[in-house]
Amino acid sequence: MTDYKTIFGKNIRLQTSDLTMSTATEGELFYSDTDNELKVGIGVLAWTAGGNLNGPRDSLMTGDDSTQTAGIVFGGHIGPGMQATTETYDGSSWTEVGDLNTARQLGAGAGTQTSALCAGGKVPPGSTDKDESEEYDGSSWTEGNDMGTARYGLAGAGSQTAAVVFGGYVTAVLDQTEEYNGTSWSEVNDLNTAKYEVAGCGSQTAALGFGGYDTASSAVTEEYDGTNWTASNNLNTARRRTAGGGAQTDALCFGGLRAPSNTLATNTERYDGTSWTAVPSMGTARYYLGGLGASGTAGLAMGGLTSGSATAYTDATEEFSATITLKTLTDS
Repeated sequence: MTDYKTIFGKNIRLQTSDLTMSTATEGELFYSDTDNELKVGIGVLAWTAGGNLNGPRDSLMTGDDSTQTAGIVFGGHIGPGMQATTETYDGSSWTEVGDLNTARQLGAGAGTQTSALCAGGKVPPGSTDKDESEEYDGSSWTEGNDMGTARYGLAGAGSQTAAVVFGGYVTAVLDQTEEYNGTSWSEVNDLNTAKYEVAGCGSQTAALGFGGYDTASSAVTEEYDGTNWTASNNLNTARRRTAGGGAQTDALCFGGLRAPSNTLATNTERYDGTSWTAVPSMGTARYYLGGLGASGTAGLAMGGLTSGSATAYTDATEEFSATITLKTLTDS
């Protein structure tokens, strides 16, 4: 134990009672004077049920910079109609707020609960590909300037005033990337691999794109540095219609349709800036879901379809978090 203080910068504490889950930290050792045992806090990642959306839907969009305790979702699809509904999450329940001006699905989202951006997607009638964007100020949506290319199945990352969107589909699979500065859109360097039904997260200068569909469900991951896209290590499970959240160096990917047979996925993967690692699976398999999160230990999944049926909509929300559990150390 002589190296413990050198490594962790703290002494082994003497406790008359156990540290609680809220006060223990991962790797923290203490000696229980009551139990006469040496114990350590172990971090455990898991999905748990959150508060349901106010209505079931799929193909919804989220604010990429919003978080597990201050999230925002908008748009989507249920039955024959597309949705304009916007909801915000406080860490336990969803509240309906001002609707989008144009109902749509399969667009891109960016920003926060009080400063969000919606771009592209499919809109009625006839599921027309959309190039319009809208900005949310915490209470209502205002139409912004149009993207250069109308499309759906694209991904977004960043903030309302510094966003990036990429991929998608019009009459063919796209590799195009556009940046938004809060006023106008500019086309920038393309993805290396064109795809749609892709997921993304991060910021305008440090974005991550993963999964999707090119000629089949994809495992391809690419990193954007504000100028160029660079191929990184693939997902362990190729998938489309997936979701995720976090930062370029600490992200999650969850749900979707898995290759090669388009089976529904519960499996979750975490990205550390280099490679993807399997972590605990979701409770409910689903695709066309929404996802967001601040990091690879704080994700939020909501909505989607829970079977191959086009009417199996869900309103379920799940939270992915790290908790601390106490383990007793033994000499074995």
